[in-house]
Formats: sequence, structure tokens, C-alpha cells
Amino acid sequence: MQRNDSIESDWQALISRLSQCVDLDTTARATGALVRRRNVADAATLLRLALAYGPGGMSLRSAAAWAGMNDVASLSDVALLKRLRGAADWLGCIAGALLENVSVKSTAATGRRLRVVDGSSISHPGSAGTDWRLHATYEPALARFTHLEISDARGGEGFFRVPLRQGDIVVGDRAYARTPSLEKVVAAGGDFIVRTGWNSVRLTTPEGQRVDWNAIFEPLLPGEVCEMSVLLEHSGRTSKGRGKPLLPARLIVKRKDEEATQKAQKAARRGHQRRGSKRLHPMTLTAAGFVMLLTSIPADELAADEVLQTYRLRWQVELAFKRLKSGMGIHKLPARDERLARSWLTAHLILALMIDEAVTDVLDSPPCDDETTHSAIAVPLEAA
Repeated sequence: MQRNDSIESDWQALISRLSQCVDLDTTARATGALVRRRNVADAATLLRLALAYGPGGMSLRSAAAWAGMNDVASLSDVALLKRLRGAADWLGCIAGALLENVSVKSTAATGRRLRVVDGSSISHPGSAGTDWRLHATYEPALARFTHLEISDARGGEGFFRVPLRQGDIVVGDRAYARTPSLEKVVAAGGDFIVRTGWNSVRLTTPEGQRVDWNAIFEPLLPGEVCEMSVLLEHSGRTSKGRGKPLLPARLIVKRKDEEATQKAQKAARRGHQRRGSKRLHPMTLTAAGFVMLLTSIPADELAADEVLQTYRLRWQVELAFKRLKSGMGIHKLPARDERLARSWLTAHLILALMIDEAVTDVLDSPPCDDETTHSAIAVPLEAA
């Protein structure tokens, strides 16, 4: 009994904390998640059911049975399915409010904002491909996500998904090396640092000549860095956008050591075999021995070595994705129904964001010997 009282106390503390960011009942009515209150008393109860089915790891039948035994709600697994299918937009509203709260804190920080952007694939059970894609923006200075978006498999990666403000620096891998996406960053008053391949984007010299990759690669020794001014063209495989103004940037190239080169070339061969391509272009193997970055940041603001060091911060968002997958199991998506799957995924994001908020509060709080003082809220997973 004492344990249940503790869980209920923690749950009410969590709801109180969450209510500071978003009005649960008002938003639930506005999004149509809780128009009828039969068997589900209020929005907080609906959220608890979503957390039980999502990060709580319960099936619909188990979650419905647990809710009945603990006087949370009385409904069947089919009724719970319908409730959660209708709650997808509302749960997204909650996650958005939590992210907006983080964004307000971030805006108060001084200096330029560094934002690492990446995407991660999520699949249905038994699926061999991507069914959903989680697009994320991670800020190393805050050590947390500040923007999240869920799309289906057709939702491509790009900086156009990131809310930007003047002075932002965005960092992305090869998937983000697309001229229209990069141009939007610059138009918003920001700068970019992206990895590129020898054929990821069409590059020319300021004189209009195609970049000669062999002339760049051959003189470099392991560990050496070179840079040059380039122009990014809009034309791609379909030549769409040809004739638009060119985007100026800096191309920074660093040669890898022998061990890293061999490892990258093996990965290139495996990728080629996996795709079933007929012929591996020799330049693909050659380029695997180099790190190639594009940036719009002027050299007098950030030297080439500093650009390379900044790009290495990408590992932080990869670790954050790993925590979501290995720690919270967000990659083990059980639902095949589109709306139910979205609710399941968003419930995980809500819990992850609240954990981040609690951890940040602990780190920001000074040590205290008073055992009655608690900065963090314990999320009652046993009851959710």
C-alpha cells in the first residue's frame, strides 16, 4: 500500500510539473483526444494510459487490465486502442510544448547556438526497411533534444525541418548536403557545417570549373588539411533548379590515416554490395580515405581545424538516439496502425523529454544535505 501511495504521489508531481508547460484538458478537447469522458475521467488519465502502452512496455490488453486493477480507468483493450488512436495529435501537442519550453531557455543563452541535426529509422516488427523516421535537433550546450519530428518513410532529411534563428550553426551528415536545404539555412541568417561526398553535391570553383578531386587528394599526407572556396550548384541528377544563383561555401578536406582509410573503404564496398550496384566507382574508394566538409562560416571566424572539431560533436546526437533505442526501446515499435504507432512513438518522446528536464534541474541545482529536497521527479514506470 505504501508503494502505491508513493507511485500516486510521484504521478501527481509529474502532472503538476507538466501542467506548467501545457493545459492537458484544454488541449485534449481542442485536438479531439478527449471529447467524451466515458471510462477515461480526464486528460491526465489518458496520458497515463498512453505512457503505460508506450514506454511502460505493456500491450493494449495488459494496459487495459492494469488500468482496471489500479482504478485508473475501466475500459477494454479495443476501447483503449480507439482512445490512443485518437490521441496522436494531442500527444504531439504535449511534446511540442515541452520542446518549446526548452527553446525558451535556450534563447536566453548568449553567443551562437550550435545545433546538431540527424535522423533515425524506426521499423515495424518484421519489417526490413524504414517505416517511420525520427528527425531530431540536439544542442550540445544543453545536452538535450530541442526539436523532434516524426515522419513516415517518405519524409526526407533536411535542414528545412529545423526552426532556425539568426546566428544558428547547424551540423549534419551527408544526407543534409543538398543545396536547397543549405540555402534555407543561410537565408535564415544561420550557417552550416555538413559532411559531403565527392558526388553528393555539384561543386565548382569561383571561376566556374568543376572541382578536381584528384588534384585535392593527391598532395595530402595523413592528417593534413586543405581548404578552398567553392560554389554549390542547384542542379542535380534531373538538373532541376539549374540557373539559380550559386551558393558560396568553403570546402575543407582532411586525409585519414591508413587504418581509418581501410575501414572506410571496407564500409564503402559493403554498402555497394548491399545496394546491388553494378559498378563501384574508383573515386568512391579514393574519397573514402578523406573527410570532406562544406561550411558557410567565414575562415576568420572559424579555422579549418575548428570546423573539423565542431563537426565531431555529431557523435552526441548519435548517443542520444542510442539512449532512446537501447534505453527506452523506441525502436521496438509493436503497432502497425499508423495513428496508434504515432501515439506509441510520441509517448516515448514525452517521457524522454521529461527525463531530460528532470536531469537538467538536478545538474543546475547546488548540492543540498536536506533529504526532503528533491529537484527531480521520479517517473512512476511501475505504474505506467
